[in-house]
Amino acid sequence: MAAIAQKKLLALDTNFLLDLAGKAAFARDFKEYFQSLGFQFLVPPTVVMELTFAAEEENGEKRALARKALDNFTRWRIQPFGMTAVETDITGGFSQRLREKGLLPFEEVNDGIILAETSLGGISILITRDKHLLDIDETSLSMAFNDADWTPVNPAHPKRLLQSARRIL
Repeated sequence: MAAIAQKKLLALDTNFLLDLAGKAAFARDFKEYFQSLGFQFLVPPTVVMELTFAAEEENGEKRALARKALDNFTRWRIQPFGMTAVETDITGGFSQRLREKGLLPFEEVNDGIILAETSLGGISILITRDKHLLDIDETSLSMAFNDADWTPVNPAHPKRLLQSARRIL
């Protein structure tokens, strides 16, 4: 996928969308604040896949939240984006390299794919509460993106990014 020309882009991880569907105050505040600044929220294909799986296969609250998130993309002004077949193939290889280097636990295949999709989408920040993503060594992750000749992606916790943005913007 060609990078979108607009610079004010944020990618959203599954857990943030579930928080938004669950009406978590921090998620709502984050969405309203950054959209008021002109940021566009984009959702990587693997996040859409994870939400779809939860909406169909999970039980209880997670199922309901996943369905609500998927149903409200338009109303929330959140846009999924796609990948070409070639891009989809290479995201798996990037995820594998991150796990082989010990940047992600071996079982966290989707986390690496989401990082790769975000990069290929030309988006430099992934909004997430996922500890595996937030705990990655920033320098090592940046080097992995540089090795691939891709846009570096910085995983950011929504609460911390909102606090920082309110101080400096």
